Amino acid sequence: RRAAEAWARLDAVVARLLEALPPHTVILANSFAPQLATPLGVLEGNGGYSYAVAAERLNDKLRQRCDGESRLLYVEYAALVADLGRRNLYDRRMWYLGRMRLNREGLQCLSALWGRYLAALYTPRRKCLVLDLDNTLWGGVIGEDGLGGIALGHQETGLAYREFQMAVLGLAQRGVILAVCSKNNLNDAMQALAEHPDMVLRPENFACMEIGWAPKSEGLQRIAQRLNIGLDSLVFWDDNPLERELVRSWAPQVLVPEVPDDVADYAAYLLSLSCFDLLSLTSEDRKRGEMYRKQAERESFFAETPKGSLEEFYGSLQSGAVIAEAGEFALPRIAQLTRRTNQFNFTTRHYSEADVRGMYRDPAYRIFSLSLRDRFGDLGLVGAAIAIVRSEDEWELDTFLMSCRALGRQVEDAFLAFLVSEAGKYGAQLRGLFTPTAKNAPASEFLERLGLLSPPADGSAGFAIPQAGVPIPAWIEIERERTESERAIS
Repeated sequence: RRAAEAWARLDAVVARLLEALPPHTVILANSFAPQLATPLGVLEGNGGYSYAVAAERLNDKLRQRCDGESRLLYVEYAALVADLGRRNLYDRRMWYLGRMRLNREGLQCLSALWGRYLAALYTPRRKCLVLDLDNTLWGGVIGEDGLGGIALGHQETGLAYREFQMAVLGLAQRGVILAVCSKNNLNDAMQALAEHPDMVLRPENFACMEIGWAPKSEGLQRIAQRLNIGLDSLVFWDDNPLERELVRSWAPQVLVPEVPDDVADYAAYLLSLSCFDLLSLTSEDRKRGEMYRKQAERESFFAETPKGSLEEFYGSLQSGAVIAEAGEFALPRIAQLTRRTNQFNFTTRHYSEADVRGMYRDPAYRIFSLSLRDRFGDLGLVGAAIAIVRSEDEWELDTFLMSCRALGRQVEDAFLAFLVSEAGKYGAQLRGLFTPTAKNAPASEFLERLGLLSPPADGSAGFAIPQAGVPIPAWIEIERERTESERAIS
């Protein structure tokens, strides 16, 4: 009975918070930390009731509540307390003076933790971890020590390197792209990655490899180019201080962590980096490593295929697009795209998942998604558009964006043409707005190519799109899914 009362009280508090705050407010919900001393003494856990168990169950209930409400973010406050030590964070006097349990240090630590959540919510994260090999993924130099001489295994220093690789693999499983940039003999390096029995990371885990003797700043530029991402999406991890400093000097957009001197600290320090933080995990995140490996294959295909007519070249890619009115499952990915997509983005407006869900429930908004596949595989959900129904005669594009990995084959033409047609079915004209930034020149060039925008675009510019203004490229097969409203009617 007491447990049921506690759950009901928790739900009531959350409900009051959600009602009292504006619709798009995000709430950071701290988990409950077990008490250091309880009235039960040694009966704690042995007398049929436990404050620690109660805190665990409350946390389970709070997690469930956060899963069901995009405006609530679950904060691992209990883990912070356990990590830093309750005695170092708490001050009983502060409770009596101001109903605050934390001392100055505790408040600073909590604010730093909240900061990570807010940064993950509102700022772009780094996409790709680029790794050195010798004395980074294993101890020693593979070209000198040989396959059996490097440190990698299940004991001593070799275990530290193996656990670092496990931490790297964990990042990959939550959507971080992996790449290699190493001064090494290619054959030696590939033999180590492919054949060493204790290697956790294998060649197939890496989307791109630059192994040779060129400056690493050049290798990083080639990696960014092959993966079609910016240098500001890269994090470079190298045990050599000189190499780190050279990259900082020649490629300042790349984030270069100050790698610990002791390999025993590698894994913990890597996992402490906030640049890879994310608050939700989409199906695209889980498949990102594979998608970018395919992207590297596409880039090689583009470079090596003889260019006949443009239509023949694009047709050889066998591109197929699925355009749909977005459903519930697509909303987290669409919110993610608004925060991460800067190059091909008309307005670069950033939205949280709560914002997008609010639009989804508002009949004045229509949200569309575009998924893409080609001869190399599935690229996933790569495009999104948010239209505002201003009147019976006018739809306004609040957002129109495409992931950089989908650019280069005029899929964006097909997507915009679809939206023009969709608005036309309701007797409305589609209008848009372009807001120039330091990064969205590709979007500007697209609008200029279609004659919708006149260069130079120094400030925000509006434009109307005529019904026949955007032809659909012949080399793209479009599969249109029924909209949510059409499915409801049927």
